[in-house]
Amino acid sequence: MVNLLIFIFALLLIYVISFTLYYCLCVFKSTKAKRFLQKQKYNAAAEPDNMMVIIYARNKESTIVPLLESLNKQNYPHEHFQIHIILDHCTDNSSNILEFIGGAKIWRVGENAPVGRDEAISWLLEGLLSYQNVDAFVFLNADRYIDENFLSSINANLAGEKILVGSTDYLVRTKTLLNGIKTTHHSYIDRIFNCGRSLMGFANVLDSDIFVIRKEVLDKIKCVDFKDTNSELKYTTLLVRNGFIPKFCPLIKTYTSIDNFKDRKPSVSFKLSLVWNCLPLIIKSTPKFGEFLLNILTPNFWFLILVYAGLLSFTNTYELTSFPVINFNLIFTFFVILVISFLVSLWTSKLGKQNIVYLLLYPLYSLLKLCMHIPVIAAVTDKMTKKKEDENKEMSTVDVCVTDGKNSLQCKLDLISESGLVKAVFRFKKKKYSSSSQIRMVDAIKEVSDKLNEHGFRIKICQSCGYFNLKMDGSTNMVKGYCNRLIVQKESDMPIDTILWNSCPYYVPQEINKIIDINSFRENL
Repeated sequence: MVNLLIFIFALLLIYVISFTLYYCLCVFKSTKAKRFLQKQKYNAAAEPDNMMVIIYARNKESTIVPLLESLNKQNYPHEHFQIHIILDHCTDNSSNILEFIGGAKIWRVGENAPVGRDEAISWLLEGLLSYQNVDAFVFLNADRYIDENFLSSINANLAGEKILVGSTDYLVRTKTLLNGIKTTHHSYIDRIFNCGRSLMGFANVLDSDIFVIRKEVLDKIKCVDFKDTNSELKYTTLLVRNGFIPKFCPLIKTYTSIDNFKDRKPSVSFKLSLVWNCLPLIIKSTPKFGEFLLNILTPNFWFLILVYAGLLSFTNTYELTSFPVINFNLIFTFFVILVISFLVSLWTSKLGKQNIVYLLLYPLYSLLKLCMHIPVIAAVTDKMTKKKEDENKEMSTVDVCVTDGKNSLQCKLDLISESGLVKAVFRFKKKKYSSSSQIRMVDAIKEVSDKLNEHGFRIKICQSCGYFNLKMDGSTNMVKGYCNRLIVQKESDMPIDTILWNSCPYYVPQEINKIIDINSFRENL
């Protein structure tokens, strides 16, 4: 038992000392951040690479439009880059506006439901990889803003590199304590750890929202994996295993709203599983692959403090006669080195006095987040959240009829308005299907209708009827429309006002009775 405790003690000691030395190196290297500027300046006149910019969008009209406009205004030869925008089941006006602006190839996917970023990009890459005159691919999230030097900066910093990971600055309209803590900690990680690792030649974990990869790498790897933060870590591991080192570059800047903030931390269980499964590969891999696996196990603040406190307490109470070199003074010395390195990093990161306060509050914020996952606290929080949501929720229920072409079933359709968004919930006995949160009720009901269609059922309401045309009345929700049955049957020259979820005995499927657009009726009114 004693030997087991000593073994665990030795492992923890090696772990924290290794991290302390690694942290010191990161802080020291981050003082050399001017090298990024020097490289960009030196390569400013480099031969322009041919790039393909790939943007995935899902109802991002408010940001994808200015993003395309910024790309069209780049200080980079337009003959050396192409823009490809994937619109995944977009129900807003993105497609029409983007085509009006021009300068990009628009790809529409997800006719009945969103296919997801990973599948959509993989599908597009299958075709684009066959292009010969391409040097690199640039992947961007549709919620980003960029300046006119974005592609020029990529070209200058891509010299001699295979993969680059860009930086994200969060735009804060409302200054709050929480926003200050999030943005400051994010900036600190970028300036100390990410810059430090890049300058040491170590790999940085990919950020699929902004990164650049050379075509020759994709030709060999043959895939991307952008499902979530766990997938990004796994994909980075695959790249490093094959000798491709993603490097962080703070000069490849993008901007987005703080509302889009992502806590880019893979789950602990996933990290442990990934490292354990990759350990056998270390023997046949480069040292940088081994270093990357160890970096995956980087401790957080509280774990590091607890381990140091435990080691100091242990050596202060017990004397390791078998290892006299390992004592309280040695461990305390490394702890002091860690503290001094942190103080130096505050000067190196150039955060400013107020932001330093935010950074010091981050451990408390992370502890509160950890506590929120404790079952008892999580249950209380969920109950309070649900109560608050119920107070802000408006719901109405309508009777609808669903048919499989032979039989008809009487069902319920719940129309829910909550926190500025809407949902449609279809109910039949104990079965239920809910749409995702949407801005417009027309999109929520369409999502439910499409799901029923996949299973051979059709909901008999105005929105899915062949006589129906949507009324473009300028409202956001868009629930009004016209019934043109009397016009088609030549019984009247005026359409009848109706709403999406109304029903009547004259329902016909849309594809059976396709009529002219409502705008032509307006012209005749």
